[in-house]
Amino acid sequence: MLDDQLIARFENYMQRFPKLYFSLTEIVKKFIPESVVKPVIVDLGAGPGLLSFEMAKQIPDAMILGVDPSKEMLNFANKKIKSENFKAVVGGSEKIPMESGKADIVVSRFTLAYWDSLENGLREIHRVLRSDGALVLEALNKDFPKWKLLTIKVQMHLRSATKDVIRYHVDAYKTAYGFNEVSDFLTNTGFEIVYSEYKKKDWKFIIVAKK
Repeated sequence: MLDDQLIARFENYMQRFPKLYFSLTEIVKKFIPESVVKPVIVDLGAGPGLLSFEMAKQIPDAMILGVDPSKEMLNFANKKIKSENFKAVVGGSEKIPMESGKADIVVSRFTLAYWDSLENGLREIHRVLRSDGALVLEALNKDFPKWKLLTIKVQMHLRSATKDVIRYHVDAYKTAYGFNEVSDFLTNTGFEIVYSEYKKKDWKFIIVAKK
């Protein structure tokens, strides 16, 4: 159960790693169709709005829809992002509050492990994307060695992360997916993979797939 204190601790910790949000936003920018002047971007699993905030800075003409099942998370996002081009709405991977074919980009960062159904989530993303739209997916890697996961816990502790923040990050690996598994689901739901960053023993991977 999330509360304001946990969300604040999570946000404070993740703000120490701005390059993560910057680099993912750079990938999002590359896959916005050239003909689109004011792209519509769905930040699926927006949380407290750290990625949406970075995208709003780098892509000021974009309309960004921050989708998250937690009203508490979205309240933080609304406080953080002072832009008329950002809207926070309650929703999830299997129920994105948007008409079909309206999104240029759907981006999801480290939320895959929390989806109820990978297949249903991908089909819902496919529904809301335009015909030339793209999904930018950054996900925890199920094949990440357990001993390395222990070192991450130690590093987070040394960086003064609280126990609940450490647990929030590490527990997600229990329901994470592998790169090949996600790739197969994407192909089976009508996507074409056009870009990826993947090493078998890395802690995460990135896949970009077009509709």
